Amino acid sequence: MTDTTRETGPREPITVLSVMGAGRSGTTVLASILNEIDGFASAGELRWLWDRGVVQERPCGCGEVPARCPVWSPVVAHTVGSGGDRPPEEVVQEIVAAQREVSRGRNRWRVLGSAGGAHRDWAALQRVRAAMGAACVAFARTTGQRVVVDTSKRAEDAAVLAAVDGVDHYVLHIVRDPRAVVHSWRRAKTFTAGGSSRTMGTRGMPGTVRRWIENSLGAEVLLRQLPPTRWLRVRYEDFSRDPRGVVDQVLELLGAHGQAPFENDDTVLLHPNHIVAGNPSRFTTGSVRIRLDEEWRTGMRRRDQRLVALFTWPLMLRYGYLGSAQASCHRETVP
Repeated sequence: MTDTTRETGPREPITVLSVMGAGRSGTTVLASILNEIDGFASAGELRWLWDRGVVQERPCGCGEVPARCPVWSPVVAHTVGSGGDRPPEEVVQEIVAAQREVSRGRNRWRVLGSAGGAHRDWAALQRVRAAMGAACVAFARTTGQRVVVDTSKRAEDAAVLAAVDGVDHYVLHIVRDPRAVVHSWRRAKTFTAGGSSRTMGTRGMPGTVRRWIENSLGAEVLLRQLPPTRWLRVRYEDFSRDPRGVVDQVLELLGAHGQAPFENDDTVLLHPNHIVAGNPSRFTTGSVRIRLDEEWRTGMRRRDQRLVALFTWPLMLRYGYLGSAQASCHRETVP
């Protein structure tokens, strides 16, 4: 997708691909690649559009804040306009408050159980579902694309979108060795956007391990509610070794066709995008080489590696990071 937008939207129902996975698992760069394919538009972490994008005025991939972005400003206006004659600021605060209620830890399993359309009497969930659905449709209309890629990462956000009427919903679950995730989150990332430099914060090992486990367990719960033809699990390591092959797997999942921006087997050509939130890699353009980052093997203390493995070993075994199990990009059958 280029920066050129169209006001006339797609005539057929839109498709939404929810990308789940722990942070620092390659979801943003994969979304950037998909964004280059005709028919695809990567929204980024759509759940943060309102709080980080509209309220905090953080820039999207083009460097503009949503209020001034040629793509997101009409999306925000359309979604906020559904709130009637109330002031836009009031509608935005209502959406953010509903998101916070839905995201509370005690409501997590309730949200995951709503993927089939349950809990329609829960006002906050209905408000979030309506806002997410309206934003996806408006984003597809404004960009003139049919497939919207949402990298919100959490299973709860995918569950919300799974129950939106008129949306053809799919899930891509990306997993990465938790030892690599812990090591990556210990490194700060500095980036420049909108003429100013910012630093993406770091996380300690306990918090990263907890989030990795929560993300993985949430995905396991959600995927058992979806037909196996509607989701795909891949490992970050397999994507890094064969990015072209994984992109082909995603296209096959969606029954889509298109030319990915590969200059060779491991290098892609990326243009400016409108990814609204996510890893600073969304600001990267030009020729980008996809490479496997396994710095953790030598840069992480053995003691820390063993601690991470101790707390996560059942899921590491399931995903092929321990023992003889071998996991690769494939469509799994849910027992």
